[in-house]
Amino acid sequence: MDPNIEVIVLSDDEDAGGGHTGALDNCSVLIVEEENEKSKDLAETTEILDEDVTITFSRKASVLPHARYDCTVSFSFTDSDVSQPESENAAFCEQCFCYICDRLASQCKFWTVPGFCHCNAHKRSVYWKSLRDKRIMGYLHELRFTFNPADMDSDLRRAETSLQEFARCLALKYAAFLMETGNPNRQIACACPCHSTNSKAAESGSANGSAAGCSRCYIEHQKLVLYDYTPVTECVYAFLDEARKEHPKAGSVMALGAIKLFITHSASGITHAPAISHVALELFWRAMSMVQILLVDADFPASFVKQLQDFFQILPLPPDFRKFRNGLIVLSWDDPLLSAVLKGQNVTGVRQVKGRRPETLHEAAVVVRTRVLKLQQQKRYRELARYLKVVKSDNAAKLQVMKDWIPLYLCKVGDYAGATDSLLSSMYGSSCPASRLSPAQFCAYLRIFMSGHAPHSIPHPPQDELGPYPQHVHAVQTDPLLSSTWTPIEGGSNLLKRQEVLKFALRVLNCNNAVFAHAESWIKVLKFANMSSSSSSSSSSSGPDGACLPEPSYIFLTRTRDVATGILSELNRTSRIQIPKSFQNGYPDQALLLLATQALAWRLLHSRLQPILSVILTFKSNPWVMRWLFSSLLVQPQMLQDLLSVTVEELVDTQCKSVLRLQDTAEQFFIASFLCLFFLEPSVVLHPNTYPMTDLLAKWNEFENPWQYHLRRMLEVNEKSLSVDKQQILIQMIKWGLRQ
Repeated sequence: MDPNIEVIVLSDDEDAGGGHTGALDNCSVLIVEEENEKSKDLAETTEILDEDVTITFSRKASVLPHARYDCTVSFSFTDSDVSQPESENAAFCEQCFCYICDRLASQCKFWTVPGFCHCNAHKRSVYWKSLRDKRIMGYLHELRFTFNPADMDSDLRRAETSLQEFARCLALKYAAFLMETGNPNRQIACACPCHSTNSKAAESGSANGSAAGCSRCYIEHQKLVLYDYTPVTECVYAFLDEARKEHPKAGSVMALGAIKLFITHSASGITHAPAISHVALELFWRAMSMVQILLVDADFPASFVKQLQDFFQILPLPPDFRKFRNGLIVLSWDDPLLSAVLKGQNVTGVRQVKGRRPETLHEAAVVVRTRVLKLQQQKRYRELARYLKVVKSDNAAKLQVMKDWIPLYLCKVGDYAGATDSLLSSMYGSSCPASRLSPAQFCAYLRIFMSGHAPHSIPHPPQDELGPYPQHVHAVQTDPLLSSTWTPIEGGSNLLKRQEVLKFALRVLNCNNAVFAHAESWIKVLKFANMSSSSSSSSSSSGPDGACLPEPSYIFLTRTRDVATGILSELNRTSRIQIPKSFQNGYPDQALLLLATQALAWRLLHSRLQPILSVILTFKSNPWVMRWLFSSLLVQPQMLQDLLSVTVEELVDTQCKSVLRLQDTAEQFFIASFLCLFFLEPSVVLHPNTYPMTDLLAKWNEFENPWQYHLRRMLEVNEKSLSVDKQQILIQMIKWGLRQ
């Protein structure tokens, strides 16, 4: 080769060995330049070397930065020689970089220092490569993280710096904890006899600060010390709070590094380990939960997740912590089992793998909660419902709270049939969600099924656990079903049939004692039942009090009572409801209304229902149904007496007067006709000097209560049908009316 030609070798071959000569043979790039200055004065020419290559322009190349072992200066490769520079390795050019320090060789402080000799470093040596990796990864390498040095980005640098500072702070706090502190409040009155018999020894012992007398004195006078771990705990909490504010990648590394640093405090063999084990376990739980949340919430590469899991697996966990060894085995969103569940391809949560044990979708409560929040944010309500139906967790109580909202998620995507099935289906041995509904929630679901609108807000899952042990699960603070903002459900115009809605309502009333006992629940059901088929699908075709349905024939009414009684008896016995196809023949709307009314009769025969006045007024548009209800209650005359008493109490109560509209003549007349039924029924015994007639007559005022006027007029028309006592009551009404 011409001696006037400069050769720059840029080698990236890790397999090449030997001296510089061998490296030259396997070099990646050879930059050859002619140093003849005369060439600068030559004009640019185009030279055709062959048919395919034409050189149109050339200029002198620059020497690029390179590692010392890639320089043109001779270099001798050794494995781990740090005693002195090998051969000519100490020499370098202006662009040579130190392989270890990653800076110019001229700036390396250990270039030729014995014991370091960075001039001998090269990437073909395991020793030198490990030393470089350690320098690049810094404190992360010392903590035994398995990251590739090439992956060290700003997040990992930030985590490394924070962990190093945390390790310093934690070491100081832990050292202070280990220093025993005397308890000044400990004053022991020693009862040892030697204090009285050997007072001189006692005085001598007190003088030199040692226990006096016998061995019993030594035990009684031992110094009681206190060890306060609180500063250590506060230090860890502060660091975890700082990690939560970082980017997910940095935060996850910081949390795991913190576990590695404080977990040794409760290691086996440490004197104070048993005393602080429960505190350390809580710290460990918080840090691990934080990483679990990030594994679900952040879009980490699979390789990074694997590195975190590998680091967690090698942590020296104390015996009480080892049950959480697989705590970071969190399924990725593209896991075959989880993905199949979300897509609806797996409805059991169990995946059969040939030659292996079945895989079950079982996740920690904090992981389930995080997935629920993420799917809520993405408005993937159908996938969320599929996931909650099959997932299992170690915290059954918290999981059940989240499962109870499956029906609402299905309603938000217009799957009303699926919502009713979920409400009334028992899962994993627990009672059905419908049995845990509050009356307000029951009314809200009825509104969803009737209108195709749903609350705008969504339920918030229970808060994260503060420790590894299950705690009492509180209900959500804000119930979305009680929201004042409702919006139309997208694609939810295909409402359930009226028969299906009524069947759902009756089944909930049968299985839920709170809903069964609450008057507002019955008001909502009866208002729905008083609507006609056309009015239920179009709110403009019906008034606020329901549709006026024609009264069916007497034969239909009689037959419907018998069939409705049979339907409700089967519901009470089997928790199932079956309505025969012939039940609605001829009068479909009236049949459903009578079925709901017969259910109300069963409710009234069970116990007192208050407030009753609003329930009675639901029949204002169809007074014939009220007469039918009254006939159903005749099986227990004593119950009719109680019903009249409750009704009169509410009518004369000033606070309940607002229920009746003073200017609504039809409403006033309807109440009067309802009360008239009790006067005309022979089995109902009334006396002017007994309750509730005494209260009724004492507050008789036809001007303020128009229904009293209508009642008196009705009784006057039917005076001959009244008993003697009831006629006396009428006379009292007339007297009070004349006085006004």
